[in-house]
Formats: sequence, structure tokens, C-alpha cells
Amino acid sequence: VIVAGLGGSMRYNNGLNQYTETGMFFKALKLIPGLVFNRLFRGRWMDVLLTHAPPAGLHDRSDQCHRGFKVFLLLMKLFKPQFLVHGHVHLYDINTERCSTYRSTYVVNAYEHTLIDIEVP
Repeated sequence: VIVAGLGGSMRYNNGLNQYTETGMFFKALKLIPGLVFNRLFRGRWMDVLLTHAPPAGLHDRSDQCHRGFKVFLLLMKLFKPQFLVHGHVHLYDINTERCSTYRSTYVVNAYEHTLIDIEVP
């Protein structure tokens, strides 16, 4: 299983591991050499994109602390991971959406815990 990861949440009080959209974009750029290597030598970019924060518009909230990153949508569009697994957004209501799909990627909020079956090509 090929996993790429990006930690951090949207900047809301200038604390550690908080980024602007631009800051997270530059963090994501650092993944590209490894992803190209994977594609050339393993035949795929990545299987799982593991993030702390959610993608923008998927499982995020309207407050600055829990807003998602747009760059994660771009990564899913370009590199087509099977899964994007994130945390950070707590699920207090059993009816809150935990799983959704963006293009060909299954997006999972893994807050607290969840089990995921992955088929490796």
C-alpha cells in the first residue's frame, strides 16, 4: 500500500501545524517527486492520501479551524488515490456523513476510529 501524508489544519490562531491554503499547497508540492517515482516504478501514484484536515467541501465545517483544503481536491483529481483518509472533524452525531466520494476517490473521516479494506493492484 502506497501512502502519502499531509498533516496540519487550516490556520486559525497561528499555532503549530496550521497552514494557509498556499502553505498547504507548497507542502503538497513536496510530495510530487515521490509520487512520480511511484508511478514510474510501481505503476500508480498512491493508494491512500492520509491527511489531518478534510478536503474543502467534504466533511469540513464553516469555522476556520475545521475548514478543509482545496489543494486536497486537486491531489485527488491529479493522482487518483483510492482513499483520502482524514480526521480532525469530530463526529458527535451518528447521522453525520463519514464517507463520501470525490471523483474516483473514497473520502473517509476516520475520527475516533474506522476500518477500511484496501485492495492493492
